[in-house]
Amino acid sequence: MIVEFSVFVAICIMRFTLQTYSFEQFLTATGNREALELYREVPFHNYGYEKLVSLFHQFCLIGGIPDVVESFAQKGSIQRLASLYDHHLDRLFTQAASFAATRKTTERLMQVYQDAFPFAATRITYRGFSNPRFRSREVGNAFRILHENGLLHLVYPTTRTTLPWMIDTGRAPRIQLPDTGLVNYYTGIQEALANQEDLSAVFNRQISLHIVAQELMHAVDINEEREMRDSSLHFWVRDKTQSSAEVDFVIEHQGLSIPVEVKRGEHGRLRSLHQFVEAASHPFAVRLYAGPLMVREARTTAGKTFYLMSLPYFLAGKIREHLEGFMKFVDSEVAR
Repeated sequence: MIVEFSVFVAICIMRFTLQTYSFEQFLTATGNREALELYREVPFHNYGYEKLVSLFHQFCLIGGIPDVVESFAQKGSIQRLASLYDHHLDRLFTQAASFAATRKTTERLMQVYQDAFPFAATRITYRGFSNPRFRSREVGNAFRILHENGLLHLVYPTTRTTLPWMIDTGRAPRIQLPDTGLVNYYTGIQEALANQEDLSAVFNRQISLHIVAQELMHAVDINEEREMRDSSLHFWVRDKTQSSAEVDFVIEHQGLSIPVEVKRGEHGRLRSLHQFVEAASHPFAVRLYAGPLMVREARTTAGKTFYLMSLPYFLAGKIREHLEGFMKFVDSEVAR
């Protein structure tokens, strides 16, 4: 079912019951003043890349729950955070159970919610999800209850490259959970992530997609109308059922729908991004990756000229500030 963005936004305007720090707030809470100054520089100076990417990986690993971050800042040990993670998970699961009307619904909500964690940042279908005894309609209802009560987000796609977005709730949604650190802890992947240089290289990009989404949800303007538009999260799929083209995120900026891909390294393939740009009315695109800030002119596979801003993924929370300068730079270059 396709619905107008203005209607669908009413469903999406809600916060997680568990509040988290952004990366910027994480830097403040952990006392990394020098890194915070580097992070706030627009444009970003690439000499600060190594320092910030290391801290961002740390942030991604432990997450942004305030008491977890503050405990880590004091003790400097991930191993000592287990009791805090357990406390927050217990609280979330207890909340999930409280929204059930019957004992049967309680079982279904609890199991669906627990089974959602390994599928963070993954598109799911209700049929066959979780317990095979659950019918797809029952699973769908469980997910909607969890979504409406701020225990997870169902992130739906749009098939449009222009505004207003038409959000397609009939297509498979992507799951966004309250905190990436909780996902890492609950699924037992903290150790595997600890020594990774590129988050997009592990677990089929799940963790890099999830932490970027978490940052984008924090990156709202103080203007109330802007906040209402941007507090929902969407991605793009091609309007053909047989097509697998998918762009990780779309964000609104200056009245344009900007495609954002989270890719591994500098040479990650951008086929879906090319397809979006081909259909778009503008030449701007963004890649978030494990690498320095750079801007280049490129061509789609069909030959359309566009401009790609490659941004270190730790700057996802500052994406609009960097888009401002990027678009002005491109406009000045084109005008020459």
